[in-house]
Amino acid sequence: MNKISTRLNEILEWVHADVIADIGCDHAYVCVHAILEHKALKAYACDVAQGPLNNAIKNIQEHHLEDKIIPCLLDGIQGLSKDVNQIIISGMGGKLIIDILKQGDVLLNQRLILSPHKDSFALRKYLNENGFTICREKMIYDGNHYYPILDCIKDNDKQVLSLPELDFGKNVCMNDTYLDFLDFTEKKYLEILSKTNKTELKEKIEYIKEIRNQSIS
Repeated sequence: MNKISTRLNEILEWVHADVIADIGCDHAYVCVHAILEHKALKAYACDVAQGPLNNAIKNIQEHHLEDKIIPCLLDGIQGLSKDVNQIIISGMGGKLIIDILKQGDVLLNQRLILSPHKDSFALRKYLNENGFTICREKMIYDGNHYYPILDCIKDNDKQVLSLPELDFGKNVCMNDTYLDFLDFTEKKYLEILSKTNKTELKEKIEYIKEIRNQSIS
């Protein structure tokens, strides 16, 4: 079985549904591992381009999972089968994830695992304003970068996120990786402040201190 990245391994920890769909499927690694590890019974490996989808098909065939994983040439989640319980979207920016969610049809009570590599504030803001609840988050470190992973549900409830939560996450696992991320971000902001005087950065540094204190108490 293919060895996968830390990021995909962390995503797989939260994959659990009868039917999953991986959007932008990257060789169908998540789908293949989810089936082989009994985290899902059926999977859709989806991509907008035929070239990447061909790579997914090859991997599916190598693991003899043609009866369990269905490759789909799709633009985001448009036309996604209605039997999908959980959608995975990762490896792209938060604004592109927003566009995918806007252009498709997320069903009520459908779970989503989202992992943006940038613009996480914009993604949380969109989720906050459009009937999604962020059930939990975790921060992971892979390839010298920090990535948030959001476990969400479409429930049409109005979850109100504070500014610190929009910036640094909602219901976050307070592990060492997340605390390291806070330290890294605070250092970055302090370096910028040494050259400028941006009030919003001072506020963000105060947020970081508050979150760190909460983790201790």
